Amino acid sequence: MLKYICLLYTTERRTPHGYVSARTHHMDNLIEQVVKKEKGKQYYLKILLILLGAVGLPAILIFLAYVITPYLIYVSIFVAIFCIYGVWFFISSLKVEYEYAFLSSTLRIDKVIAKRRRKHIVKVDVKSFDDFFRYDDKKMGELKLSKIYRAATYEFDKNNYIALFHSDARGRSALIFTPNEKLLEAMKPYFSADLRKKLFLEKKL
Repeated sequence: MLKYICLLYTTERRTPHGYVSARTHHMDNLIEQVVKKEKGKQYYLKILLILLGAVGLPAILIFLAYVITPYLIYVSIFVAIFCIYGVWFFISSLKVEYEYAFLSSTLRIDKVIAKRRRKHIVKVDVKSFDDFFRYDDKKMGELKLSKIYRAATYEFDKNNYIALFHSDARGRSALIFTPNEKLLEAMKPYFSADLRKKLFLEKKL
């Protein structure tokens, strides 16, 4: 992500699943927003499995040391040290943020894992959006999609927005994300005339 010398705004918005922390930068028509992924049930389930594995493996080796050979005690010590490091590494890797960068009509989204690794999610021209609406379980279930890009604070949050568009590489695609008001207002003028008309008639614009 390009670094810019700009004014930094920090906002917090409460959702049913906690607070969304967002940092928005402005320089010319560049807008950046950082959204933290909320910790859901899968997060705690993964931590539980990691801890069970970290405790269980050395325990099995210690048991085998009494049954087979005492030398396995030394192996279990090294394994325990490795497991401690592994627990720290994997748990920290579960801390995820999404960075939205909007410039002109292009929206780029990256996934930042534990502030040490970045993964590109999607880059799309918002002019190509053919529908744009708040998250709706029923409507999402009716859609026939080739690809879903997930970059929201919590996937099933009613504060999320869904953008539908066609990708040459992926076909019919959907983007699930959590833009703040500044980002929303910056994108709307770039929506196609048909989409703006549709949103206006539905009183969503």
